[in-house]
Amino acid sequence: MRVLLALFFLTFVVAGCAGSKAPSADRVTLTGPIRMQSADLAVTLVRIAGKGDKETLVDDPGWLEYGIEIENLSTNALTVLNVKLLGQDGAYVDSAKAYEQLIAPPDVSAELAGDVAATAAGVAAGQIIPFGGQIFSVVSGAVSTTSAGARTNAKRAFGLRVLKNVELAPAGKVERSAFLPDITGAKALAVDYVQDGATGRIEITLPTTGMEPRTGYRTGGRLAGSR
Repeated sequence: MRVLLALFFLTFVVAGCAGSKAPSADRVTLTGPIRMQSADLAVTLVRIAGKGDKETLVDDPGWLEYGIEIENLSTNALTVLNVKLLGQDGAYVDSAKAYEQLIAPPDVSAELAGDVAATAAGVAAGQIIPFGGQIFSVVSGAVSTTSAGARTNAKRAFGLRVLKNVELAPAGKVERSAFLPDITGAKALAVDYVQDGATGRIEITLPTTGMEPRTGYRTGGRLAGSR
């Protein structure tokens, strides 16, 4: 009897270990919100989720969902155009444009965004300031991809959640997501926006292995050549 109980316990433990989800060793981990801002726009990276994580729309392990809160700090309307990922090679990778992309491995070569990393002169230096703001829940209203009609619901949710061409009124604040390939050694998120015909960019440096947690924000600058 004791032998049978021991075998049952061993089987249970093995099954439990096999069913658990181990995070990728290369995945960027976020220990706290990272907030950066220019004179016009504040951008806060709230979470990074992948396939198997709670309430994410990602359906292939090659993608990650970056939960982002954006806030218009200016007195004029502005539009957040796009979010891109800066790779080790200095090239930017574009975020997903449609939910269908998230159910298959990303083709990084096809997702290149067409620009290279800005020089140091293109981004103003800033000071890290303790973050004391309130973070919205980015996963609110998320749709489980395992429910009935999951694909239809997920496609609709993607359209409501994706951070592309989002217009914000003065003092407007929304929570959205950028869906980006899970590439090794990603350096930063680049958020491009336009206001009164002038383009701007805020870059959030991504944490790396062994990096101290950052729960502050850094003031950012506009792109070189913009107002």
